[in-house]
Amino acid sequence: MKIWLDGGLQDIDSARVSVLDHGLTVGDGVFETAKTVAGRPFALTRHLDRLARSARGLGLPEPDLDEVRRACSAVVEANPVALGRLRITYTGGVSPLGSDRGDHGPTLV
Repeated sequence: MKIWLDGGLQDIDSARVSVLDHGLTVGDGVFETAKTVAGRPFALTRHLDRLARSARGLGLPEPDLDEVRRACSAVVEANPVALGRLRITYTGGVSPLGSDRGDHGPTLV
Protein backbone atom coordinates (compact mmCIF):
# COMPACT_ATOMS: atom_id res chain seq x y z
CA MET A 1 0.00 0.00 0.00
CA LYS A 2 1.18 3.53 -0.79
CA ILE A 3 0.43 6.67 1.20
CA TRP A 4 1.19 10.34 0.65
CA LEU A 5 3.43 11.92 3.25
CA ASP A 6 4.71 15.48 2.99
CA GLY A 7 5.11 15.78 -0.74
CA GLY A 8 5.18 12.30 -2.20
CA LEU A 9 4.03 8.70 -2.25
CA GLN A 10 5.73 6.36 0.19
CA ASP A 11 5.42 2.70 1.06
CA ILE A 12 3.26 2.26 4.12
CA ASP A 13 5.95 0.09 5.74
CA SER A 14 8.58 2.82 5.61
CA ALA A 15 6.54 6.04 5.97
CA ARG A 16 6.97 7.72 9.35
CA VAL A 17 5.42 10.69 11.13
CA SER A 18 7.57 12.15 13.90
CA VAL A 19 6.57 11.50 17.50
CA LEU A 20 7.05 15.26 17.94
CA ASP A 21 4.33 16.07 15.40
CA HIS A 22 1.77 18.33 17.05
CA GLY A 23 -1.01 16.12 15.70
CA LEU A 24 0.26 13.44 18.09
CA THR A 25 1.50 15.47 21.05
CA VAL A 26 -1.35 17.95 21.48
CA GLY A 27 -4.02 16.92 18.94
CA ASP A 28 -3.21 19.91 16.71
CA GLY A 29 -4.65 18.72 13.44
CA VAL A 30 -7.71 18.03 11.34
CA PHE A 31 -8.84 15.19 9.12
CA GLU A 32 -11.40 14.28 6.51
CA THR A 33 -12.45 10.86 5.25
CA ALA A 34 -13.90 10.61 1.75
CA LYS A 35 -15.50 7.60 0.13
CA THR A 36 -13.91 6.46 -3.14
CA VAL A 37 -15.93 4.82 -5.87
CA ALA A 38 -14.30 3.34 -8.97
CA GLY A 39 -11.06 5.21 -8.31
CA ARG A 40 -12.62 8.61 -7.68
CA PRO A 41 -13.11 10.41 -4.35
CA PHE A 42 -16.76 11.26 -3.70
CA ALA A 43 -17.56 14.95 -2.98
CA LEU A 44 -13.86 15.82 -2.70
CA THR A 45 -14.43 19.57 -3.08
CA ARG A 46 -16.79 19.59 -0.09
CA HIS A 47 -14.33 17.57 1.98
CA LEU A 48 -11.45 19.89 1.09
CA ASP A 49 -13.51 22.99 1.85
CA ARG A 50 -14.29 21.56 5.28
CA LEU A 51 -10.64 20.57 5.81
CA ALA A 52 -9.52 24.14 5.06
CA ARG A 53 -12.25 25.64 7.27
CA SER A 54 -11.30 23.33 10.14
CA ALA A 55 -7.60 24.16 9.74
CA ARG A 56 -8.38 27.89 9.86
CA GLY A 57 -10.43 27.28 13.00
CA LEU A 58 -7.34 25.86 14.71
CA GLY A 59 -5.10 28.62 13.38
CA LEU A 60 -3.20 26.20 11.14
CA PRO A 61 -1.81 27.55 7.87
CA GLU A 62 -4.25 27.13 5.01
CA PRO A 63 -3.58 23.77 3.34
CA ASP A 64 -2.46 23.89 -0.28
CA LEU A 65 -5.62 22.38 -1.74
CA ASP A 66 -3.96 21.78 -5.12
CA GLU A 67 -1.34 19.65 -3.35
CA VAL A 68 -4.05 17.84 -1.39
CA ARG A 69 -5.90 17.08 -4.65
CA ARG A 70 -2.66 15.79 -6.24
CA ALA A 71 -2.05 13.66 -3.15
CA CYS A 72 -5.56 12.22 -3.25
CA SER A 73 -5.25 11.38 -6.94
CA ALA A 74 -1.84 9.77 -6.46
CA VAL A 75 -3.00 7.65 -3.53
CA VAL A 76 -6.18 6.48 -5.26
CA GLU A 77 -4.24 5.66 -8.43
CA ALA A 78 -1.54 3.77 -6.48
CA ASN A 79 -4.11 1.76 -4.49
CA PRO A 80 -6.90 0.82 -6.90
CA VAL A 81 -10.09 -0.48 -5.27
CA ALA A 82 -13.70 -0.45 -6.45
CA LEU A 83 -14.98 1.01 -3.17
CA GLY A 84 -12.82 2.50 -0.44
CA ARG A 85 -12.05 5.31 1.99
CA LEU A 86 -9.50 8.06 1.61
CA ARG A 87 -8.27 9.61 4.86
CA ILE A 88 -6.72 13.10 4.67
CA THR A 89 -4.84 14.21 7.79
CA TYR A 90 -3.33 17.68 8.21
CA THR A 91 -1.43 18.57 11.38
CA GLY A 92 0.64 21.35 12.91
CA GLY A 93 3.78 19.40 12.06
CA VAL A 94 6.94 18.78 14.06
CA SER A 95 6.93 21.22 16.96
CA PRO A 96 8.43 21.61 20.42
CA LEU A 97 6.65 19.92 23.29
CA GLY A 98 3.99 22.26 24.61
CA SER A 99 1.49 24.42 22.79
CA ASP A 100 3.86 26.49 20.61
CA ARG A 101 4.10 25.48 16.96
CA GLY A 102 7.48 24.98 15.39
CA ASP A 103 8.96 26.28 12.16
CA HIS A 104 8.90 22.93 10.36
CA GLY A 105 5.48 23.49 8.79
CA PRO A 106 2.41 21.30 8.67
CA THR A 107 2.29 17.58 8.00
CA LEU A 108 0.03 16.22 5.23
CA VAL A 109 -0.83 12.53 5.18
